[in-house]
Amino acid sequence: MNEKKLSYFKDKLLKRREEILNNSSESEESEELSNYDNHPADQGTELAERHTDAALEQQQRDEMAEIDESLNMIENGTYGTCIVSGEQIPEERLEIMPHAKTTVEHAEQRDSRNRPVEEEVTDPLHDSSARGSLRSEFAEEAYDHGSSDSDQDK
Repeated sequence: MNEKKLSYFKDKLLKRREEILNNSSESEESEELSNYDNHPADQGTELAERHTDAALEQQQRDEMAEIDESLNMIENGTYGTCIVSGEQIPEERLEIMPHAKTTVEHAEQRDSRNRPVEEEVTDPLHDSSARGSLRSEFAEEAYDHGSSDSDQDK
């Protein structure tokens, strides 16, 4: 990749990095000092929003790490080369995702190395037939226990 393109992608990465830093500084805190008079549903909504915000912040931290890694790769002269195959990453991919480290064909291989270890335990659930049989087992078990409805409720 020529110096002009490297400079272009470096600027693009730095601008995105700045956007993320600006977004993270605008985070909001809860205005409530006490949850005493809040309805439980309001508290649940607040908790769900905090979980969503935490997930988005984690995603931004991950993207920042990817951007920093890409900036280091520019300095090392390895930017734009797939870390799995060693092939040149198409500029169209870098245009859309300047912190890409792999070609599209090898992206799944790289992602699979970063998957949580818990997925190994739940792997059978990815098989649709296994998932269906588990659902039917759980449904049968639930029906065996009956319901909490009284005769009036029926």
